[in-house]
Amino acid sequence: MGPDGRRIAGNLDKWPDHVGTAESWRLVNLLHAPRQHGDPQVMGIVSTRFPDGTRLLTGHVVESDLRFGGYLEAALLSAVLIAVPLAAGAAWLSASIMRRRLHAVADTASAVKTGDMERRIALTGSGDMFDTLGQAINAMLDRITGLVDELRLVTDGLAHDLRSPLTRLRAVLDGAVKQSHDEASVSALERAVEESDTLLRMLDTALLISRAEAGIGRDSFMPVDIAALLHDFQDMYGALADERDVTISVDAEPGLFLFSNREMLGQALSNLIDNALKYGGDRIGLSARAEAGSILIQVSDNGPGVPEEHRERALSRFARLDLSRHIAGAGLGLSLAAAVARLHGGALVLGDAQPGLLVTLSFPYSPSDGEAAQSTPPHSGRDI
Repeated sequence: MGPDGRRIAGNLDKWPDHVGTAESWRLVNLLHAPRQHGDPQVMGIVSTRFPDGTRLLTGHVVESDLRFGGYLEAALLSAVLIAVPLAAGAAWLSASIMRRRLHAVADTASAVKTGDMERRIALTGSGDMFDTLGQAINAMLDRITGLVDELRLVTDGLAHDLRSPLTRLRAVLDGAVKQSHDEASVSALERAVEESDTLLRMLDTALLISRAEAGIGRDSFMPVDIAALLHDFQDMYGALADERDVTISVDAEPGLFLFSNREMLGQALSNLIDNALKYGGDRIGLSARAEAGSILIQVSDNGPGVPEEHRERALSRFARLDLSRHIAGAGLGLSLAAAVARLHGGALVLGDAQPGLLVTLSFPYSPSDGEAAQSTPPHSGRDI
């Protein structure tokens, strides 16, 4: 447009009323030649004013660009709406697979911890990092199992090798006692016989602990009636308890069946009752109940108990607390009971009977154990 407002060139008849004379890029609706009628079109324009008053308006139609931008925006939005659920689903699936594989590793570790040395991690054959980890762990478990087997063989051999000369020594001492007529010699020989018996018991107990910790004995698990077992122990220790003016009471829920190795469980309970008779007071309580998915078997007394700071050490092999050093013993009773509890997937806990010591054996239990016992002849422990 010239200074006088006349068109010099272009396809607009006049300068648009809503457009200034010096504007940067903006969008406006314009109707330009040859379209003199109809709807205005969206255009991007730039206006410039020259010193002599001439004005220049340049621009082009951008409707197609805007339409394409709209299509692109819609496509991107659709892609996001599709991609986000897909990504979330893929992430959930990946996490589920990883969680399942990790659970397999954790379950295997838990099984091995409870003594199932034959348990191994299942491999998928994919050759991924989980398979590599599983192969390494399985190889480690194979090595550990081999070492445990070797240890068991060595322990069994050592036990037999030691037991034979000790048994012969005891027989020789016993014969010497019968042949001796000197009172002092007989007394000394009898003490030697007692010490040899103590050594044999220690050897048997240490061997039993090693077997329990190696997981030996699970193949002979059977349902054992716990209430009947505790009453059997009450009868078995009744005479000895009467001699020491000790009362043994039983409080056990009927119908509790624990799948266990009867011999090892009986030995563990026998050791706990022996300890209560040695170190406890004049009352011993035997109890059993089902609680929160476990069977709790407890042996309590009203003696001096074990201070809380010494309870962990009391479970160690050959541990003797200062209060018990004047009483004969090897310090293996609690260790054996704890090993038997672990053999059954349980635990042994020392507590306060207020007064006295409360020993709790906790074993995994479910009502199905009792149902299964109905079809399997239970062992009450009469032949302990």
